[in-house]
Amino acid sequence: MLFTTALLGLLATSPALAAPPSPRSAEVVSAMADTPQWTIGSFKRTCNTQDTWCIYSFTLPNIDDAATGFGCTHIVEGTPASRASINGQTCGPYTVSSAWSGQFGEDKGFTTFSIVHYAKRLIVWPAYADWEVKNGTVVVPDKSYAPAVLP
Repeated sequence: MLFTTALLGLLATSPALAAPPSPRSAEVVSAMADTPQWTIGSFKRTCNTQDTWCIYSFTLPNIDDAATGFGCTHIVEGTPASRASINGQTCGPYTVSSAWSGQFGEDKGFTTFSIVHYAKRLIVWPAYADWEVKNGTVVVPDKSYAPAVLP
């Protein structure tokens, strides 16, 4: 009996059985911008056979004039260059950065870009698997991404 009383007392004071925390405000604000998606067009990565340099080329939309866009070319060097980062390169009104990841395995690598339009306070994070851009292959179809609002 004493054991049962002690066990019940212990369970009653256990944090797992405590009342749930009070809910936060019911208001939720979306981090996504109320703007059309950005299409990254004709994305291509071409590397030399030694993988000491790569050229990335793609188009970005002109969010002020949908009839036009910006052609972007970025050259990276490194060993291997196909895994080298881009940091703060300019393409029209955009700032482009990237980083490679092999978190799912060496044969499942991918590169994620951050493309920022600082004047509009918008950002997208397009990502491309190594197999998509192998040997200078143009990614087809083009991919579109919903911009998020920068804080």
